[in-house]
Amino acid sequence: MVDFKKLRESKSKPKAINPREIFNGLPKPPGINDLYASQAEVLDAWFARRPDRDVVVKLHTGGGKTLVALLMAQSAMNELGEPVIYLAPTNQLVDQVIAKSKEYGVSAVPYVRKQPLPGDFYDGKSVLVGSYEALFNGRSKFGVRNSGHDIVKAGAIILDDAHVALSSVRAAFSLKISVKEHKNVYNDLAGRFRTAFKDVSRSGSFADIIKGKEFGVMEVPSWAWHRKLAEVEQYLAGVVDDIDSYVWPFLRDNLAVCHCLFSRNSVTITPIFPPVDLLPTFEDCDRRIYMSATIADDSEIVRTFGASAEAVAKPITSNSLAGVGERMILIPELMKLSSTPITQLVKDIASRLAARKRGAVILTSSGEAAKSWTDIAEYPSTAMAVAEQVAAMQAGTSYGPLVLANRYDGIDLAGDACRFLVMDDLPQGTSDYDVYRVNVVADSAVSSLLAQRIEQGIGRGTRGGGDYCAVMLIGSRLVGWIGRKSNLAFLTASTRVQLSMGQEMSASVSTVGEVEDTIRKCLKRDPDWVAYHASEL
Repeated sequence: MVDFKKLRESKSKPKAINPREIFNGLPKPPGINDLYASQAEVLDAWFARRPDRDVVVKLHTGGGKTLVALLMAQSAMNELGEPVIYLAPTNQLVDQVIAKSKEYGVSAVPYVRKQPLPGDFYDGKSVLVGSYEALFNGRSKFGVRNSGHDIVKAGAIILDDAHVALSSVRAAFSLKISVKEHKNVYNDLAGRFRTAFKDVSRSGSFADIIKGKEFGVMEVPSWAWHRKLAEVEQYLAGVVDDIDSYVWPFLRDNLAVCHCLFSRNSVTITPIFPPVDLLPTFEDCDRRIYMSATIADDSEIVRTFGASAEAVAKPITSNSLAGVGERMILIPELMKLSSTPITQLVKDIASRLAARKRGAVILTSSGEAAKSWTDIAEYPSTAMAVAEQVAAMQAGTSYGPLVLANRYDGIDLAGDACRFLVMDDLPQGTSDYDVYRVNVVADSAVSSLLAQRIEQGIGRGTRGGGDYCAVMLIGSRLVGWIGRKSNLAFLTASTRVQLSMGQEMSASVSTVGEVEDTIRKCLKRDPDWVAYHASEL
């Protein structure tokens, strides 16, 4: 019997470290013979800059980002012989990365809760794939500074979809005390700061929030927070284990640099900047690779991860348009429809398209807004229910209409799973901190955050260069936001072009019948529309 393994090892050569050479030596899955031009372009640029501590890599959705990241991981393992960590925003995406690694022939092992880290990971033979929460938590297996536990040294860390993970990373450093689950703690903290809001003439607003009458978010005045810091620290230390023991190691010595935010549902204590330096595995890593979609402003990567501003200012990108999906963006408020009720018009279109097996999805900014669509759409209100509904649309057993509340990322609806996407009003953020920033801190970072959410939202229905979708933007706040030229600078160039086309097309529509006729030109692949979109892009 011929022992091919023995023959190969007897003639072993130094391991390749150039990602292109690594790819050429891997078994190719069906349909993949070579790298896309955009992938090769990005990999070449990264290889030249691979010793940099922070590198931002941007590829369009559908541009083969996972393969690029896995090749970088294999390159780092081959060159350094040290552990490499691959982080993804959700467990579903972790599973997808593991599946892709098997398909491409890159050795990868999953992070498993309550299990020791695998030996092949420690030996630099397999990349460890886990969610961001696997690394970013106060009881991390990788070690927390001053915890007395061993620290895992990583040669490289790949942060996939870094633009999506920003809120979940912040959540890992934030203590959220729910009214529903910890009412006594919530009321105790509210009582400690009631007089502070009275001193700034906001006692009435604060009382209405505490009673659940208002939906806003209020921050404890900084002078009041610092005045009561010692007593708050002592109080929280006694109750935090019943709330979230994983967060306390991050906060106990950093309360002085935290916001304290009250809403009708919870009180949140969150740091101004997440103290990622408390995780030596991340802080001391010599190679941190941030994989991001093509959003216009990556400054949040600096705020959240402490990445160098220079790395964010000089991201590695491709000049190729591979991966840019075809989107027909329509804005009914700009159409000459006189007194036609816009929401009902959109509901009718969504219902008809779903009946014709063209997936229809509505994105709303809140659960309350989502309920106004339940006369025509399914509204899954839990993460499990959302996953089931999305899986059904991906499998082609359902076409909606499906309405989702405040879910602008992490959902892939390619092909007929979503041919008609509605964004109902301006995104509000996924946490009290986001709401606070959007409504209170009116700065360019907030405009960037809103632009990112809008881009993520309208991208749910186009998951690659060959995909297409009709998108409808409704709601006065959303239409007003995209109507201001200063805001458009925070969007990517391709989205700006598609929006400009949408504004021109919408202004040309004058009857209800023309609305559906225009959408059909996209969905039935009208050659004039396809050529127009391609030429403009």
